[in-house]
Amino acid sequence: MIKVKSKFIPVLFSFVDVLLLFGSFLLAKYMVFHGEIPNVLFYNSLVLGWSVLWVAICLKFDLYEIPRILFTYKILAKNVYAIFTFIFLSAGFIFFVTDYKFSRLFFGYSMLFFSLFLLLWRFISFSKVKSFRKKGYNSRSILLVGMNKNIISLLHQIYLNPKYGFKIVGLYTDAEVSTEIKNYYKGKLSEINSFLEANTVDEIIISLPYHQSKLINDLFRYADNHMMRVRVIPEFSEYLSQTFSIDYIQNIPIMKLRSEPLNSFTNRILKRMFDVVFSSVIVIVLFSWLFPIIALIIKLTSKGPVFFVQERTGKDGKAFNCFKFRSMTVNATSDVQQATKNDTRVTSFGAFMRKTSIDELPQIFNVLLNNMSLVGPRPHMLKHTEEYRVLVDKFMVRHFAKPGVTGWAQINGFRGETKYIRDMENRAIADIWYIENWSFFLDIKIVVNTAWSMFFKKDENAF
Repeated sequence: MIKVKSKFIPVLFSFVDVLLLFGSFLLAKYMVFHGEIPNVLFYNSLVLGWSVLWVAICLKFDLYEIPRILFTYKILAKNVYAIFTFIFLSAGFIFFVTDYKFSRLFFGYSMLFFSLFLLLWRFISFSKVKSFRKKGYNSRSILLVGMNKNIISLLHQIYLNPKYGFKIVGLYTDAEVSTEIKNYYKGKLSEINSFLEANTVDEIIISLPYHQSKLINDLFRYADNHMMRVRVIPEFSEYLSQTFSIDYIQNIPIMKLRSEPLNSFTNRILKRMFDVVFSSVIVIVLFSWLFPIIALIIKLTSKGPVFFVQERTGKDGKAFNCFKFRSMTVNATSDVQQATKNDTRVTSFGAFMRKTSIDELPQIFNVLLNNMSLVGPRPHMLKHTEEYRVLVDKFMVRHFAKPGVTGWAQINGFRGETKYIRDMENRAIADIWYIENWSFFLDIKIVVNTAWSMFFKKDENAF
């Protein structure tokens, strides 16, 4: 039986997207112009151009493809990325191509409504897809060849989960099979051919050792000749302690031990744009009045400079000057000794700043100077970098990315004094996870969570 992807889904999605775009246009028109557009030709041409641009972006980013293993948060993050691209290109097109002055308020409302409607539509539609598959529709039959802990893990996490729509038709292995998966066992590896000749499957999942290379290649040929897809789980992945990916150079496979989304030039540009725009807004809206107040209080409550400047370890292990509001009395141990609970060096106003993280605000200037990013691994003093690179496994990996004003480790509670080695180990694990799983949506989540914590959440580790 030959299965093809339905052409109906991309058509449906693009049709609904365009309807939402037109709906956002009409709603913005009503709110800004009370239904009366000042220039019908220009504005109607704009919404038509938007429709074409949005569908083109969706096709470019494969937003109309519904993956079999569906993670809603990843889909939403991908759509957020596409929305920002859409807004950026739309604004640029209006500014550089046309002389007509479109209402900025109208543009803002249109983009806001469209973003909200689209993300809601995506969330509902993909939830429906999961529910549809859970009921047994659009299932995909798979044959498992081999038995190891990776196969068992996939069985429990993916293939036996009804929301992904997989149907296991058989398991072939020479290894011993546990009772819990005995129902799927069909026989030894030598019996696979007879099963395949009598049954049709959509996909074969293979995880066999290297000495079974002949069988593996025989299965490849059989699958190609019978229009079956094949996926291979490398046997050596069972004993690797971290994720990896495989690239090809002149048809030679090269294994990479970690994914780094920020190696992409596009992702770095997007992250930098977010850093600059957000930091500029903070400087204009917040620093313009808050900075003089904090500076005055620091001067009135203790002797010394307003700023505390310290060398810290940045991207690729390079040192840079990190700015903070001074929260301690001037002392000779600030470059070698961490702040501790009830630290006598901390001033009365400094204690308040450290509790609310206000002392970190001047690092916005580090962001504008490109020493830091809004989100990333927190930078440590040079002495601690030298100490922990020996004590903590993979500690230096966190320096593959620019340090951040806040980070994944901080919003998960790994901040403040590192009294024990495990405290720094937990921080390093969180930072490495961030580097390997970066997305624009994740940065926004961390910034929002940090802002919420500053005003509404008491952190016992902030001192």
